[in-house]
Amino acid sequence: MLRAIIVDDEAPARDELKYLLSQENAVAVVGEADSGPAAITLAVEAKPDIIFLDVAMRGLNGLETAFILRSVAPASLVVFATAYDEYALRAFEVGAVDYLLKPFEAERVHAAVERLKKYRPEEWHQAVNRVDETLRRSKLVVQKLPVDKNGKITLIPYQDIAYALAQGGRVVVVTESGEYEYNGTLAEMQERLKDSTLMRVHKSYIVNLDKVKEVTPWFKGTFWLKVDGGVNAEIPVSKAQIKQLKDALGLK
Repeated sequence: MLRAIIVDDEAPARDELKYLLSQENAVAVVGEADSGPAAITLAVEAKPDIIFLDVAMRGLNGLETAFILRSVAPASLVVFATAYDEYALRAFEVGAVDYLLKPFEAERVHAAVERLKKYRPEEWHQAVNRVDETLRRSKLVVQKLPVDKNGKITLIPYQDIAYALAQGGRVVVVTESGEYEYNGTLAEMQERLKDSTLMRVHKSYIVNLDKVKEVTPWFKGTFWLKVDGGVNAEIPVSKAQIKQLKDALGLK
């Protein structure tokens, strides 16, 4: 039995697809979401095998949502749903396991389910990797980080992050409004933030250079950074990162 969630900002479209999937013995719809952020929270909670994802949603669109879902639900496969014609869908065919055109047709939904049923574990892994690769090639950049607090996924704009700290097997993300937990390693977070103003300055710290108020030279060529932005913290800089930090800040 394949566990599925349906993501679409239009209730009639969700209802139509849910009805068609209810006719398939191999699929159980375990949840619905009407927006990208809601889909992200639902995917973490439900851990679906399949995510039927509308492309043209208001706010966070389908591609942006898919980009974030790959971080929080890495084992889930994506089936895009869209009103575009087949020529416009060629870009999706590479990255998605399948796609469904609106208005939905029972035969087409059935064909997609049959394809999903036949995936072997290694094919499932390959399909997941194709989604990742296509999203990377699209150069899609969502300037928000999915973080967790009290079981709820929140999307924090990069510019709101003061710093992140690896501590006790957790990655804590600190903002002026509070602390959150990132579901990944500090290295994974570093990779995600590599084109932003957030820099890895220490084995245990990533800091937002826009929030740095003071730079203090310290013992044996190390530095300390005083971070403002409502958090008033002092962050150590490892000797290995000094040159990169100076270059970024324009220091001599």
